[in-house]
Amino acid sequence: MSLSRNMDYLTYIIAGIRNKPGRNLATIFCFAIIASTIFSGQYLMAGASGTVEQGVSRMGADLILVSPVYVVLLQGAGPGNTMAIIRVEPATSRISMTALDTVGSVNEVTAMSPQLYVATLVLPELSSSPVDIYGFDPETDFTIQPWLQAPLKAQQGPGEVIVGSGISGLVSSEISISGSPYTIVGRLDPTRSPIDHTIFLRMDDAYALAAKEGVVPPSSPRIAPGDINAVLIRIGPEPAWYAQNPGTLDFKPSYPDYVSDVIRRQFTSTYATVIRRHFSLSPVSGEVSAIPGLLGIISGVVVVAAFPLIALIAAMVAHERQREIGLLRSMGAKRRIIAFLVIAESLFLAVAGGIAGVAASIIVFALLNMHGLLASTLQVSFRMPGLTGSGTIAGTALVAVIAIGSIAGLYPAYQSSRMNPYEAIHREGM
Repeated sequence: MSLSRNMDYLTYIIAGIRNKPGRNLATIFCFAIIASTIFSGQYLMAGASGTVEQGVSRMGADLILVSPVYVVLLQGAGPGNTMAIIRVEPATSRISMTALDTVGSVNEVTAMSPQLYVATLVLPELSSSPVDIYGFDPETDFTIQPWLQAPLKAQQGPGEVIVGSGISGLVSSEISISGSPYTIVGRLDPTRSPIDHTIFLRMDDAYALAAKEGVVPPSSPRIAPGDINAVLIRIGPEPAWYAQNPGTLDFKPSYPDYVSDVIRRQFTSTYATVIRRHFSLSPVSGEVSAIPGLLGIISGVVVVAAFPLIALIAAMVAHERQREIGLLRSMGAKRRIIAFLVIAESLFLAVAGGIAGVAASIIVFALLNMHGLLASTLQVSFRMPGLTGSGTIAGTALVAVIAIGSIAGLYPAYQSSRMNPYEAIHREGM
């Protein structure tokens, strides 16, 4: 009779585990700690990275092309007083849509999108504050839509609007602006700025609304199709050639200032000017990018510290079960079967511990995030990874503990498979 064909391996492994519950629970706990550490580190890093990426995407435009009259709105403070350019300030000074072609010819420009301020209306049914109406291009926009609470199900279409957090109405509900019906398809996160009381229409809808009587004040110039208030511009990272350029007369402008000058030279001084924001999240992004290495080191230390303990436990198990192993060998069990049983038991404990550690971590993170404790503890807005990301992180943690369990069980498995059946049976191992 061949033991390899007739023996119920699973029953044997479970029986061996149940024989020493305290020791095996301690082993499972060790594997759970390893899995929890690996999962938690990667999960926190993914959340922090998501937060930074969202912050960078919400920084708005690097530059803004406007009419020279627009700078009066800065009250003489200059571009150093401008914050993230998300929405052009309400202004009646306008430029032509053809400016997009000129800006697009500048190689350093990576994205651009027009915006049009239509009017500020008192709409008490929608907001307790005056409501700003804007036109924008959803296809090229990179400043408004990153603030959406949830991604749009489809590209914003005619008659559809995106509203700030201070505008009443649910997504998919209908609102009326000066007698024209519109459907809300998206809502923005709170910004604590006038954007919270703003409605964003497609450019065609904005021109149609502006043509209605009473929307644009009589004191303001009429809005014709093709008119815009600004071109919002995003530029690429500073290239190596510019970083190596020594400048002239011991003066070297910043890269955004350099691109501003390049764009400004494409227009006459009386037609358009360029302003820029004064800050960047790049330093913060760089600091956060260094955190994965630190978390990786911490996870590595935990694994290295736990590995000898797991190996010691596996060796103890093999030693305690020498008489069993001797009996199995005397009954015809081959060496590879003995090795398989020892490694399989270690893997069983590793999988159980890994699942327990990952599950516990997920539950803790969900509870902390639900009550806002995670963000307050980390002092940052934590963006939890999605289902796919969480599953990938959990799978990585499980693979790691399974690998540790397999490697830790190799030497005990080898020793057990080399035992002399006669000597193993007569030793006091049980």
